Order: sequence, then structure tokens, then C-alpha cells
Amino acid sequence: MQRLLLVAALVSGWLLPSFASAQAQHVLFVELEGRGAAVAQRLIVEGLRERGLEVTETAPPDDLAAAAREAGAGAIVTGRVRSRRRQYQVTLQVRDATGGEQGGVRMRVRGAGGVSRLVDRLAGELELVPTAASPSAEPLADPGSDEAREAPPPVSEAPPTESPPPAAPTDAEAFPVQALFQVGAGLRSRSVELLSPDGVDAAYRVEPYFELTARAEARFFDVAFVRASFGSSVGLTSEREDPRLGQLDTWFVRFRGDAGASWWIEDQVELGAALGIGWDRYELAFNELLPTAEYLHLRPAIVSGFRLLGRLLVLDAELGARFPFGVGQLESVYGRDHDVWGVDGLMRLHGLVEPGFTWAAEVGFRHYELTFRRPDGAVTGHDAGWHATAWVGWQI
Repeated sequence: MQRLLLVAALVSGWLLPSFASAQAQHVLFVELEGRGAAVAQRLIVEGLRERGLEVTETAPPDDLAAAAREAGAGAIVTGRVRSRRRQYQVTLQVRDATGGEQGGVRMRVRGAGGVSRLVDRLAGELELVPTAASPSAEPLADPGSDEAREAPPPVSEAPPTESPPPAAPTDAEAFPVQALFQVGAGLRSRSVELLSPDGVDAAYRVEPYFELTARAEARFFDVAFVRASFGSSVGLTSEREDPRLGQLDTWFVRFRGDAGASWWIEDQVELGAALGIGWDRYELAFNELLPTAEYLHLRPAIVSGFRLLGRLLVLDAELGARFPFGVGQLESVYGRDHDVWGVDGLMRLHGLVEPGFTWAAEVGFRHYELTFRRPDGAVTGHDAGWHATAWVGWQI
């Protein structure tokens, strides 16, 4: 009997290490839970396979140990994902083949570099998982006995190692803030037409003119946001119809600030709303046709977005209403008894490139509808234009 035990020990010492090595290379990856889990799981599994691990994906089973035995896996990965606007909060549990917890990984992931670091840490945790190939402390039965033929082969289970619980999120993780600043340039236009009942009409058109612009945005909790933008014309002058009257000094400037909130649906579609204040000033030197117009206005808006290619290519659309508090010097010419309202819209393509470079390109329009009531009848018209702008900047 002692000889048989010695032979069995030598054989097991030769076979079991290779068995443990083979098991350590095969992982059962249980479908992750949470918003954005499908995208995160695909990236993680691809990363593990690139590192030479064999991965079997499965829906959450009733029995983890049975599922691991069926797949021939030596380790199990479970977990969940929370998708934020520009990053993932990933929490993974690493288990042995019996389902016992062995460790875990918890990280905020943003961009390809973050995914690579997450996969590296996960692979390191998987290397520490003990397999079911440890020598048994039970005496071996005589191979020729009835007991050995009837009993299933002994399987020893390594006790799960204690692993520290995932670290609590820091203040920056619990209250995330993302800030963006961009500068840009573009083209804009302005077209004004006012029709009087006495036939004395005013018309003004400039398209296009060059503009320099800047915009900034901060986002809190991946839901609430504040934004601000500024633009000013560059090298703009206006020509009178009669060239002998000369040119007009011209300066157009605008500012807008707002705050709002938006939510991502299935990490693909964004819907939200904003409320803010805007200011458009179209300053012209003294002339006989059209005075300086100024629109300080309240602006509610609907905001939306759609991810075309993750965070590398996102399409935003926005529609706003404008409720001006006044029209500037137009009142002195056409009267204080007036109605004015406006509308604007835009579409913007933008993207984030690691480690924080951002870009955006936008097209849009704005339109003010004007009505001045006078004893001899109403003066009606519009003040409108379009724009095309591009930005580059940085996000932190």
C-alpha cells in the first residue's frame, strides 16, 4: 500500500501542475450587469484574449461552479458597469472554479488606455486564483478496490484567499466634474428686412462675415451642466448703397450662458433641457437706414445627442426659443410698442481624443420675428442669419 501511495503521489505531482496551468488559462466570463455593460464586456473580453487567455462568455447561471465545470474553466469573472457620459465605472469580482471570491477590480475607465489598465489588473488577479488541482489530504484508495471504482475522483478545494474590499470612491469619484474649454473660428451671416405700411422699407444683408469664438462647459455628476459661449466679428465693415456716402463702422458681438441637465439612454442617445440668457448686439455707426439692434433674451432649449462612434464621434442637436427683453435702438426708430420673439437651432459633430484633446464642428441658424405697432400701421420684418463654426480645445 505504501508503494502505491508513493507512485500515486509522483504521478499526481507530474500531472497536476500542467492541469493547474491549463485551468489558469481558461476563464468563464459571466455577462456583466448595468448600463453600458455590453460595450465594456466586449472590450474586456477582447483584452483578455489578446493576453493569451481563453474566455467563455455566458449568461448568469444558476450554479457558478457547475457552469465553470461544464466550460472547463479555472476562474470566473462577474461584475457590473455604470456608464457615465465619458467613462465607465467597472466593478469586477474574480472567483475560483467553485464560485468562491478570490479578489476584485474596481476602476473608472475612460478611453483605450483605461481599458488596457483595467485588463492588466484583471489578468493579474486571475493569475492569483488557486485551481482545483491542489493535492488532496485524503488517503488514496487502493486502485483495485470496489471503493476506488465506485467513488468519484477526489477533488480538493483550496480555501478562498481573503481579499480586501474594493476601495471606497474618492471625493472626485463620488462627485465627478468634467470641464471643457475650446477656441474656434467660423463664418456667420445677418439679414434684416423691415416692411413699413408707408412703403419706406429697410433692408440690410451681410454674408458671410468672419468671427472668432470661445466656449466652455462644465458637467457635474454626469447629469447637470453649465455652458458659456462668446463670439465677435473680425474686420467687418458695411457698405452703403450709395458708395459716395462711405462705409459704416460695424461690430457684431454675442454671448450666451445657460444651465441644464441631460441623461443618456442605453449609453447611446442623450435627451435633456437647458435654460439660459443670451445677448446679441449688432452695432452699426450712425446711418440713415438701420440703427444698432440689441437682443437680450431668455432662452429655453431642448438638447439631444447620439453617439455615432463612441466618444470619438458624437452628433448633438439643439433647438431653442428666444424671448427678448428689448430690441436696442430699433425702438427709437420704429416705436416702443412691439412684439419680438426668436428661435434657433444647431447640429454639432464633436469628439474626444485621448488624453483630453477635443474638437467640434457646428452649423446652425437664428431668427427673430419683429412687429412694431404704429398709428399708421404695423412694421413687420425679421432679423436672421446662419453660422458654421469649428473649435479645438481640451477637456479635464
